[in-house]
Amino acid sequence: MSWLAAVTLLLFLGALVDVGVGMRRLRRLDGPPAPPPGRWPSLSVVIPARNEARHLAEALQSVLALDYPALEILVVDDRSTDATPQILEELARRHPTLRVTTVTDLPDGWMGKNHALSVGAGLTEGELLLFTDADVVMAPDAVRRAVAILEADGLDHLAVAPRIVARSFALRCMVATFGLYFTLFMRPWRASTPGARESIGIGAFNLVRRRTYEAIGTHARVRMAPDDDLQLGRAIKGDGHRQALALSGALVSVEWYASVRELVAGLMKNAFAGLDYRVSLVAGSVVALLVINVWPFVALLTASGPTWWLNLAVATAAVTLFVTHTRMHGGRGGEVVMYPLATLLFCWILVRAAWMALGTGGIEWRGRRYPLDRIRAARLR
Repeated sequence: MSWLAAVTLLLFLGALVDVGVGMRRLRRLDGPPAPPPGRWPSLSVVIPARNEARHLAEALQSVLALDYPALEILVVDDRSTDATPQILEELARRHPTLRVTTVTDLPDGWMGKNHALSVGAGLTEGELLLFTDADVVMAPDAVRRAVAILEADGLDHLAVAPRIVARSFALRCMVATFGLYFTLFMRPWRASTPGARESIGIGAFNLVRRRTYEAIGTHARVRMAPDDDLQLGRAIKGDGHRQALALSGALVSVEWYASVRELVAGLMKNAFAGLDYRVSLVAGSVVALLVINVWPFVALLTASGPTWWLNLAVATAAVTLFVTHTRMHGGRGGEVVMYPLATLLFCWILVRAAWMALGTGGIEWRGRRYPLDRIRAARLR
């Protein structure tokens, strides 16, 4: 199996160069600020909220403290059944600049969050729209820095990758592993290259010009997409508009999931969608993950001679790539100790997500069920 190890080594070396060069091309919110525009365009922050009581107050307090000079803030309460409405009522009473609207009905053919974002965009007037989540915490200057980049680079859409807060070591390992695979799959530095197939969208921070948003057909274009952020980015890039990704450093953060169990449940919603609901891509991805990211470590226990040395080189390259990428996102790199195990869990998530969607004919999220055939029919091509 020396040939397999040799091919895998070449793949990792290529990935090291691609990720190392590509990631350094990305803008950073926490870097030297871009020059301020001659005029700050008005901006509307649209935040959908469904049962977000755990983080809502902290997140909204940070949004209310933003130092952007022309800001409108709207929260769309999407029929929450926890303490979200009470928290919103109290915050709105203390902060008159905060507007709250409530969605009372979900129209047929829409996913809940996508509909809430569409409603929110329609009720605001800013030249720029910032779509974010109800658990995202921002530094006071985060939006101002993002708009400065958008204006300086002549972009129509800027997605910002947040710092992921993970409370346990096991969860940090899972998040770091997912982040690496997301980067390798999406190659987000290519999103800013006109004509390239790669695009980007980040639910925690999608900043888009209203005229661009309306030109692509608003969220109605992606009304049945569980990965609405990525699909919105795909629509923007596919229609010829300019977009890019920036890294936030510590200026934008989110506790994505509170536990590994929550992460697994959350990825069950998007895993099959990320592979375009194609069983062939699921099978190919699982085989590739096992062969490239798990087998070299197993081979260190079973191989000998030149094959062992080649697999050692592969494992070293894999660890180097993992640690380099993790540190670029503010991690420490020690999360690599669970890299093969985390990969096995991701393989299981991919297979189970596809199995559940195909077996039940749909996906379930936040108490709602969506038919798979309708999701597939509405998919962007």
